[in-house]
Amino acid sequence: MTEQNHTTPQLPVTPQVVPQRKPWTVEKKERRLLPLALALAFLAVSLLLDNPAGGRWMWLPGFGVTAMAAGWYAVLFLYRGTSGMEKRVNQILMAAVTLLSLTFTLFSNQWFRFWNCGALILLVAVHTWELCGGTRFPWHSAGMLFERMRLLIQGPFVRCGAMLDTVKALRGGKHVTRWIPAAVGAAVTLPALWLVASVLMDADALFALVAGNALAELEYSLGEAFIRLAMTVCAVPFVFSLLYYAAHTEQTEKQSRTRKRFDSLPAVMLLGALDGLYLFFLAVQSTALFGGREYLRQAGISFAEYARSGFFQLVGLAGLNAAVILTALWVCQEDRRIQVLATVLVGLTGVLLVSAGWRMTLYAAAYGLSFRRILTYWGMGMLAILLALTVRKIWRKDFQFFRTAAPVALAGWLLLNYCNVDALAARYNSARTAAGSLPQSAVDGLLTSFSYDGLEFLGDTGDSSLTWLRENAAEDCRNWTTWSVSAWRAARR
Repeated sequence: MTEQNHTTPQLPVTPQVVPQRKPWTVEKKERRLLPLALALAFLAVSLLLDNPAGGRWMWLPGFGVTAMAAGWYAVLFLYRGTSGMEKRVNQILMAAVTLLSLTFTLFSNQWFRFWNCGALILLVAVHTWELCGGTRFPWHSAGMLFERMRLLIQGPFVRCGAMLDTVKALRGGKHVTRWIPAAVGAAVTLPALWLVASVLMDADALFALVAGNALAELEYSLGEAFIRLAMTVCAVPFVFSLLYYAAHTEQTEKQSRTRKRFDSLPAVMLLGALDGLYLFFLAVQSTALFGGREYLRQAGISFAEYARSGFFQLVGLAGLNAAVILTALWVCQEDRRIQVLATVLVGLTGVLLVSAGWRMTLYAAAYGLSFRRILTYWGMGMLAILLALTVRKIWRKDFQFFRTAAPVALAGWLLLNYCNVDALAARYNSARTAAGSLPQSAVDGLLTSFSYDGLEFLGDTGDSSLTWLRENAAEDCRNWTTWSVSAWRAARR
C-alpha cells in the first residue's frame, strides 16, 4: 500500500495594515500659530531668566507678569480672533484680568504678588475657556473652577502632535517660510561661535589681551543666548499645544441628573450642637465685654492679651460655619429644622464677627495698623457679605449662590489690591505717631514687610531696613521684569 503525501494548500497571508494616526486639523491659523508660540515662549523664558531675585526670599516679578498676561491674550486673539468677547461675562472677565495683572506693575507687596499669581492663572484659565467654549460647566457653576484648571494643566501636553503636523504641512506644501531655516541656522551658529571664541582666547595670550574684554562679553552673551534659545525651543511645543487645545476643546454636554439627598437628622444634630456651643461662648464674651478691664484683671488676663488674642480664630470659625451650612443645604433633604437652625447659626456667626472686629479695633488702636490687620478687616467684611448670601440661600432653594458669590469675591479682592494696603497702614501709623498716640515701633514694624508701598509716608527713620528696601527697589528698577511704579518711586527718594 503506497503512501501518498498530501500537502495542505497554504492560504495567502494578508499583511496587517496599521491604521495611520488621524492628523490634527492644520489650517492657515495653525501655521500662523508657530511664530506666535515661539514669541510667547521666548517671553516666558525671558521672564524666568531676567528676574534677578538673588537671595531675596519670595521675590516675584513686577512688570514682567503684566507683559506675560498681555502677551498671552495678544497671541490668543491673533490665533483665533476675538469671537466670544461680545458676551458680557467675557468683557467683565477681561477687565478683571487686566486689573489683576496691572497690580504687579503698580504695587510691590510680595504677599499679594504671591497670591495674585495663583489668582491670575485661575482667572486666565476661566476666561480662556469661556472664550473658546468646549466646557461642560458654565462659569456660574463652582465645578467649572476644577474643570478649567484641569484643562489648563493638561493642555500643554495633549496636543504636541498638532505642532508636528503643522511643521510637516509647512515642509510639504507651498507655504514654506524662511523662519524655520533661520532658526536652525541660529541654533547651529551661536554654539559654534561660542565654542570657537572660547578656544581662541585660551590658545593665544596676545589675542586674549587685545580682544579679551570684547570676547569675554561675547562669550557670556553667546552662552546666555544659547541657553535662552534652547529653553525657548523646548517650550514652544507646549505653548503651541496649550493654545491649540484651548481653541479646539470639545466636551460632551453635562447631563443633568437628580442629586441624591440624604437624611437630614445628622445635619440637624450638628447645627443644633453648634448653636448651643456658640450661645455659651457668646455668653462668656458678653461678660468680658460689659465687665471691662476690671473683670479681665480679676480673671488674670491682661487687656492687651485679650485684645490681640482670638480674632483670627473667630474669623476662621465664621468661614467654617458658612461652609457647614452650605454643605448641609446641598447634601440633605429639605427640612424646616435645618433652615431654622442654619439661620440661628448665621446670626450667631455674625455676632462672632462683631466680636472679632471689636478685638481687632482694640488691638489696632493700641498698636496701629499692619498688612495682616487690614487683611483681617477685609476678610471680616467679605464673610459678612457671604453670610448674607447664605441666608438667602437658606430660604430660597433656587438661589444660585456661586453665581453671586464669585463676582463679589473677585470684586472684593481687586478692591483690596487697589487700596494699597501698605501705604494705608503707613499713612495711618505715621499720623498717629506724629500725634503721640502711637509708639515709634508702630512705624518701624512696617519696615519688615516685603513691600516698597508706603515708604514715602514713613520718612527717614534711620533704620537699616529702610536703606535695604531702597537699595532693592533701585535694583528692581534696572530690570524690565521686576520694574514697578512702587519700586521706581521708592528708588528715586
